[in-house]
Amino acid sequence: MRANGSTFVEQIVRRRRPGGESVFRACCILAGAALAAASFFLFGPFFPIALAVLAAAEYFCLVYGIKEYEYSFLDGEVTFELIRGKRRRKRLFSCSCREISEMAPAPPGGVDKAGFAAVYDVSASASDRDRWFFAAEGTSGRMLVFLSPNERMLGAFGEYLGRKMRSAADK
Repeated sequence: MRANGSTFVEQIVRRRRPGGESVFRACCILAGAALAAASFFLFGPFFPIALAVLAAAEYFCLVYGIKEYEYSFLDGEVTFELIRGKRRRKRLFSCSCREISEMAPAPPGGVDKAGFAAVYDVSASASDRDRWFFAAEGTSGRMLVFLSPNERMLGAFGEYLGRKMRSAADK
């Protein structure tokens, strides 16, 4: 979106698990049930306390097991934040488009990660076919970033990167 000569685009990407979200939830519930049955025999009279602790642990496992990334693009500055359980935010890093040396769609075979001080994967999934990467010179050295941008985010990057950005047709 362009307002008052500024470019601002925001996108939230939910991280997908290899087995799927339902498999993760089922494993958490089964593990909680198995631990509850074991605590009944191990703790006997203290079973209600153990059950309350297990229920709280189960809740936090299910709620904070959800991982999302927020991409914020404002006038050539891009910020990546990690969101846990739709509640807690942690700023991962921020960089300027001037620091980006190249941006392109990620090849199916992967990208050589040698020579990079930091590698960030803020994409939806490692097997995502709409996955992109960029290389940038940050304050801590060269970094490689994998992301899953939508069309608006790609347009904002393209506006600031110019020839540094290769298109999907250039693969």
